[in-house]
Amino acid sequence: MSYRSRLLSALFAVILLAALIGISIVGAGSKAGGTESLFAGKTTIKLWYNDEGLTDYLNDVSVSYNNAQSKVRVVPTLIRDNEYLVRIYEATLDENDYPDLYIIRNNELERCWKTGLAAKVEDPTHFMDNAFYPQSAINAVSFKGTPVAYPLSFETAAFLYNKKYLATMAETAGKSLEETVPKTIVDIINLANVYEAPEEVQAVFKWDVSDIFYNYGFVGNYMNVGGPSGDDINQLDIYNTQVISCLQVYQQLNQFFSIDVQTDDYKDVIRDFAQGKIVFTIATSDAVQTIREMTLNGECDIDYGVTRIPDSTQDLISKPMSVTDCVVVNGYSTRQEEANRFIQYMLYQHINEFYERTGRAPAQAGFQYSDEHMSGFYNAYVDSVPITKLRRAGNFWMLLENTFALVWDGADANDSMHRLTQTLMEQISGTENYVVDKLMSPVPVSISEQLTGLD
Repeated sequence: MSYRSRLLSALFAVILLAALIGISIVGAGSKAGGTESLFAGKTTIKLWYNDEGLTDYLNDVSVSYNNAQSKVRVVPTLIRDNEYLVRIYEATLDENDYPDLYIIRNNELERCWKTGLAAKVEDPTHFMDNAFYPQSAINAVSFKGTPVAYPLSFETAAFLYNKKYLATMAETAGKSLEETVPKTIVDIINLANVYEAPEEVQAVFKWDVSDIFYNYGFVGNYMNVGGPSGDDINQLDIYNTQVISCLQVYQQLNQFFSIDVQTDDYKDVIRDFAQGKIVFTIATSDAVQTIREMTLNGECDIDYGVTRIPDSTQDLISKPMSVTDCVVVNGYSTRQEEANRFIQYMLYQHINEFYERTGRAPAQAGFQYSDEHMSGFYNAYVDSVPITKLRRAGNFWMLLENTFALVWDGADANDSMHRLTQTLMEQISGTENYVVDKLMSPVPVSISEQLTGLD
């Protein structure tokens, strides 16, 4: 949003606030003076959210909806509270100024549903097939087969590549740029082995290896944490030979790519990629806005592409994790019908400017992004695994992140995953000293044996 637009929005907010204050001061005396309340006769729908980046958009769509009909006014409220869901629950329990609808991440939906804070979605049309939402979005907002929230936006990881450097690699190989985009990690190493990198290139492939969000794709295709929707405690399969093989391959990458877990954090990696110091990286969609801002500030001039994370090998497939922000109708609200109508207005009639106003990626099929790079992230989202809703497995991601760190530093992949699984099952079952049978380690997959160079 331009500075002028932000200024006009701020002025409008001040004017609206002044009007509301004036109304509250006039109060009952407004009848005597013949002044009618701005919202007289309208039912108030309260919308809570905790992401400040949504403020401009939510204010705009609320004003638009309030002006478009005469029965309802929507009031969005930013809640700055680390215990956001607890705040919603307590306000609802006390029947004290509680929200009729709210925005939250999909991993919280089990808690929302079981406490009655989520109502079934009253919108059969847009959830019948994948014409409007990809299956990953529907799975993200479903609990026990029923949509209990509306998908709003998503975040996932994808693969970024420098087109200039890749074009040089393609020319060396006598192939097109499209043919040279790596399909596997082995492809990346093969390219690196024959690439005469210019002086400014400090690394061929680098990503934040300390964060599970960027690592999960290496094992995501072979882990089942609650089934397709992440809501079934009986569907847990995180310790198997494929996962062990994936981690064994992951460990070998430490030999080929110089990455310092302590110093190479995500922000530094993205800046280095944007400035041409790195050829390939793994990133979330926020990187698009970061690179755009750096370009506008004259800090970089990069032409890059976005695609799915390469598979580890031809046999070990990658699949990233995704998080979906969603809009929930409070199950205790007495205005659920009106809340559903507003959500559908917001998502189906007023979504075009969502990306421009928020920088967040809409979780809708066919959305036309103003920045073509976002299409690559959407394609990755379609093929992603929604983060689990299982509360009893809530710290699984921390345990897995620690396991990746241990394996990266040389720990045995089988031992590390066995220990993680034992800890998780003790936690889920409530049984101390829960016994998980240890698997035989699979025959190690050697990356070195698969390297061929470019044909």
